Amino acid sequence: MYKLLIADDEARIRRGLRNALDWNELNIEVVGEAEDGEIALEQIQKLNPDLIFLDICMPFLNGLELIERLNSVEPNCTIIIITGHDEFEYMHEALKLKVFDYLLKPVQKDALSDTVSRAIQEISKNKEKRVYLDWTSRQVHQNSDVLKQAFLNNWFKGNLTYEEVCNELNHFKFKLNFNVGIIIIKVIERLNYEVYSKDWDRKLLNFALTNVSLEIMKKFNPEITYIDEDNNIVIISNVSNISQWLNIGNKIENKIYTYLHFTVILEQKIISTGIAGVRDTYKDVISDMNKTAAYKPIVLLAIRYIDTKYNVNDLSLGDVAEKFSVSASYLSKLLKQEAGLSFIDYLTNYRIKKSICMMDDPKLKIYEIAEAVGYSNQHYFCKAFKKVMGFAPTEYRGGNV
Repeated sequence: MYKLLIADDEARIRRGLRNALDWNELNIEVVGEAEDGEIALEQIQKLNPDLIFLDICMPFLNGLELIERLNSVEPNCTIIIITGHDEFEYMHEALKLKVFDYLLKPVQKDALSDTVSRAIQEISKNKEKRVYLDWTSRQVHQNSDVLKQAFLNNWFKGNLTYEEVCNELNHFKFKLNFNVGIIIIKVIERLNYEVYSKDWDRKLLNFALTNVSLEIMKKFNPEITYIDEDNNIVIISNVSNISQWLNIGNKIENKIYTYLHFTVILEQKIISTGIAGVRDTYKDVISDMNKTAAYKPIVLLAIRYIDTKYNVNDLSLGDVAEKFSVSASYLSKLLKQEAGLSFIDYLTNYRIKKSICMMDDPKLKIYEIAEAVGYSNQHYFCKAFKKVMGFAPTEYRGGNV
């Protein structure tokens, strides 16, 4: 049943309204009465009525003041003002406060019946609407992960406009700045066939890889974690400390290998154009990773080793060959065949690629960057940088050493 509360400072009026209609026939129960505004407020908060008959002139807290209070604490109440005051000022204020109707005393039975019937219809519609909104809210909450995955699939496939991407990011409360870091992790199944086929379901493996990665990246507060349709793990984060960011990839690879015994290809990029550059960067990185994944296993292992040891000053082809028990000449030949580069060219290119990311940090000096990527002095670094890029590091930085 619907609940009705009558608030009027005259007992005679309250009694008359209680007896005016057959409330049971209207599926209404009169749950309370109040003789002043303060009692009415207390009763309303206690009884949660659906419908309120309210006089304007009551002691302590008048009807209009009470409505203002109710709009903040009980906004779903339907209020019918029943008053002896027909001044336009009162009517205008009542309408501003969104009361359902305004009836003048003495109230005619037919007018009261008609107003109450319309109010009950309105209350019923509002209840249905609230039930539906509650249901949709629960559905959105329960299916939030599915909806996020659908959005990310469409974004990375290029099915959304820039404006649509921004709207969806805002909807899911993803906050990306201009300096965005992206890490992509790919499992090379043929390098991990034995451990994968024996112990791992693919979903469980993705879950484990993601958790290990996020544990290391927690200081960056990753915004987006996404597993694409080819089971590549994509993690997107804002980057404030470029030097720390550059070391994250190697830490993740080593942790995955140590704890999960999987060899992966991992690529990380800084996207200085923010949201606009994410999709194209993802597409380019995936393309490069798929080419790398087709290399012979020994080449994949050698490249992974070089990528993790690039900052060792005296890293040599012999060191890498010895690590995998092959001859230096054989490994050199394979690298040239598969990657299209000699050992020294691959190492140099990788070091310069890492140095370019560090160049964006104005706090780092050129000599510090040189040492960080494995060069014993700035002169050799600058020479290698110019050979790969075609210009000097200082030119890249606009003349700021």
